[in-house]
Amino acid sequence: MSMLNDSDMAAINELLKRDFSGWFKSNDGGPYMQEFEKQYAAFLGAKHGVAVSSGSSSLFTALKACDVDQGDFVAVPAYTHVGSVAPILLAGAKPLFVDVNEYGNMDPEDLRKITSVMRVKAVIVVHQLGLPCEMDPIKEYSQGAYVIEDASHALGSKYKGVKAGCLGHIGCFSIGGGRTKTIVTGEGGMITVSDEKLYEKCKNMRNHGDRMTDVDYFCFNFRMSELNALVGLLQMDKLQYLIDWQTNNAKYLISKLPTYLEVPKPPPYMETAHYIVGCRFNAEKAEMTRNEFIDKVIAKGFEGGIPRKNVGKGYAKLLTEVKFYKRFYRKLPMSEKLRDESVWIDWHRYPRTREEIDQLIKVFKEIHK
Repeated sequence: MSMLNDSDMAAINELLKRDFSGWFKSNDGGPYMQEFEKQYAAFLGAKHGVAVSSGSSSLFTALKACDVDQGDFVAVPAYTHVGSVAPILLAGAKPLFVDVNEYGNMDPEDLRKITSVMRVKAVIVVHQLGLPCEMDPIKEYSQGAYVIEDASHALGSKYKGVKAGCLGHIGCFSIGGGRTKTIVTGEGGMITVSDEKLYEKCKNMRNHGDRMTDVDYFCFNFRMSELNALVGLLQMDKLQYLIDWQTNNAKYLISKLPTYLEVPKPPPYMETAHYIVGCRFNAEKAEMTRNEFIDKVIAKGFEGGIPRKNVGKGYAKLLTEVKFYKRFYRKLPMSEKLRDESVWIDWHRYPRTREEIDQLIKVFKEIHK
């Protein structure tokens, strides 16, 4: 299942014989990390990449680079992973939860309602399951606030010809472990940015920049090691191949789905990398509930919860339903609807084959007999 070949493993073994931190007396990291940043940014069309220790640390760094501080408000969807929201609290700010549209992305009109009565310092958009958000109206309704992209699901996706991660002020990516992302580094994240001031702040913040360059803003340790960077770098020449694999397989999968699994068609100006195929479950057509359907899929031997081999419900809870975040509760009708009706299929990314997809489709048909 690994995309690393024998020569890749030889390069990793060679690095293990040397200093695989890469940070001694350097504010830029080692040569592998610098090359990884350069290639990652170039792939997306950004001027700079800043490698960090996780997707969550990329969002925290981005928030602080945008001067988000105590008492500020940050707009963010509740239909997302907690990693999109926890950095807001860590930065000292408060989340303002925004409803989503039928695709699971931030609803620009609901954002407009919020910003018409509240001043937000930043907006975190989450390109859910690989489909870009409606960036033009979101940027308009942000009222001059910084727009930060959580593009962890959207590596290779495009909005009006521009790749996700280059659509706002700062792009943030998780490239961690568990084969959950298109390429992985073990643990890691990446920031993409073209504004020089924001770039310098992000670069300093991830490596005790207050000590290195005597800056007047908070810095910490969010470094990525040379070892993690090399693992990521060795996959960059395979990245487009992996994106094409999952995109083509996803289209094939969608074309074969039974009618009770409905996939909303995106606008023509959006290109999704199909990180996960998100479906709306039509209980009337299926003559069963969504939960009954998932139970039957699992009973057929298809394990749930395994990356690249999973059919599941998506987010079981909204962030507003998690104990710690209930104090920020706001009624979010579409988010609740998606929570109850979604089926997420991760059965198309490398190394899944068309034959394996056909096996899954056969199970879907058997379940509906």
